[in-house]
Amino acid sequence: MFRVVSLIAFLAVFGGIVLHHLLFPCGSEKRFSIGTLIRKKVHLFTLLFLEQTLNWGSRLRKLAFLLGLLSFVVLLLTGFLPPLLWGRLEGYWLMLHATFAPVLIASAAVVVITGAQRYRFVKQDADHLAELWTHRKARQGCWLTDCSAAAKVGFWLAAALSLPVALTMVVSMTPLFGTYGQEWLFEWHRWSALVFALVVLFTLYVLIRSGIRKDMEI
Repeated sequence: MFRVVSLIAFLAVFGGIVLHHLLFPCGSEKRFSIGTLIRKKVHLFTLLFLEQTLNWGSRLRKLAFLLGLLSFVVLLLTGFLPPLLWGRLEGYWLMLHATFAPVLIASAAVVVITGAQRYRFVKQDADHLAELWTHRKARQGCWLTDCSAAAKVGFWLAAALSLPVALTMVVSMTPLFGTYGQEWLFEWHRWSALVFALVVLFTLYVLIRSGIRKDMEI
């Protein structure tokens, strides 16, 4: 059941992202022109660099985010490809998965601690959402994903979901709950990791859209 649900969920998310991008382009009417496509790809690449204007706190958060992003990609591939292809996670895939898991946990902790102030909800978020909804027909963007609160919702959802993902795996490695408890915790780890991965993918898409839209408006 987990294999089927995971496959459907990932297809739905990636398909939804592609469809959403086609219906709501990122700040440019000529979205299929060569210049626009190249500019977007260059901008995506430059998002990986540290801006000179960042202070030390922001640089630490950006480095932790990039390290966490790398760990997330590795964990996503090692955690879901083996179950989807041959049914279980084992061997070198399991070793690689276990190696990057604590890196993601540590990186997520740094990002949450250093980014909590930046991603707090304020009155301007509600005002921005109301403005986008009021002028939704005159804009190319989506009022739901392009509001200032969208990335914040994804940020806090991912932060909350990271706790059961980490705790269910750590506790399952101890003999506190016996064999049955370990199997139960492992199942919860898989399902919570699936929801966490889907939320992170959505949040990354929203952040990328936000960065591209800002770049296109300059």
